[in-house]
Amino acid sequence: MNEKCNKFQSTSVHYFVHVILLNTHTYEYLSSFLRCKKDFDKIIIHTDTEILPICNAIVREISITHSFVLPCQKIIKYLKLMKNGSYKENDKIDGCTYLNFYINEQVNSIYGNPSTEGPYKTFTGAFISNYSELNICKDNLKIIPKEIMSNMKKIYDMYIKLDKVINATDIENDNVCSNVDECYKTYMSYESDCKEGGHNSELCNALEKFHDYFLLYSNYIMRCNDDITFPSFKVALEEAHDADDSHGPTNQEQQQGQDDPAGSSPMMGSLDEEDSGLNSSNSKTATAISTTLLLFPTLFTLYKVCKEFISKQKSGVQIIIIYIHN
Repeated sequence: MNEKCNKFQSTSVHYFVHVILLNTHTYEYLSSFLRCKKDFDKIIIHTDTEILPICNAIVREISITHSFVLPCQKIIKYLKLMKNGSYKENDKIDGCTYLNFYINEQVNSIYGNPSTEGPYKTFTGAFISNYSELNICKDNLKIIPKEIMSNMKKIYDMYIKLDKVINATDIENDNVCSNVDECYKTYMSYESDCKEGGHNSELCNALEKFHDYFLLYSNYIMRCNDDITFPSFKVALEEAHDADDSHGPTNQEQQQGQDDPAGSSPMMGSLDEEDSGLNSSNSKTATAISTTLLLFPTLFTLYKVCKEFISKQKSGVQIIIIYIHN
């Protein structure tokens, strides 16, 4: 009985640690998926006498529909792209993590969102047995749990939608501005997860990177709506902590921050400079007075000593002159 309990505990701990590590490594690379997708989408599939037989063999081995043949060829082409030097060593981790995400999507589509690792292992095992080059990504090949996969898809989709806005030459004719509102709605749905009491720090870090992405290209995005801003949940968390110490920003300050999220309003800058100059002047005056008061006793003592010394020096001179005269 004890042996069974220990085995169960060991398995549970292993699964728990596995999920934590997967959570960390998966969310971490989400910000690079857009670049990887663009490389992946550039792959043009022709009738390849070398690749097609491999994909047909994989389809037969795991008894899936021939609709997978096209994604299979793209996976192999992408692996070749990474291997031929197009990707630097660090970028290969991004590529392999993206490829694992893509494979998880295929497995979920083929097997109907399986809840166990079995179908994923069957799929990747059949792929590797027919095309061993997939092993270059073996450290990144892992099943992604449903909840994490769902969050990843939502964040990844936000990157894709904003990218269309950023690269639109004519936002009205391209009809992309609805993407901004959709992204904002998705982004704000995570607010309660990332404020005080939030438990998923890796997810929140991924959202913070998306927030940075928005700031980087905000000039392009605000062509649709110049009032739109994606607030940092990290800042919201810090403000919540400050409020406990009664140092939180007033409603007026919060409104100013929303109207001018970059903090670059000339009026605000001018007022800050005046306040800073006044405080600096008062500080210098107080320092000068304090220094004078502290040094006064010392200077007075030195004055008395010097006076006595000079007096004695004069007396000595007089005595010497008198002695010589006599």
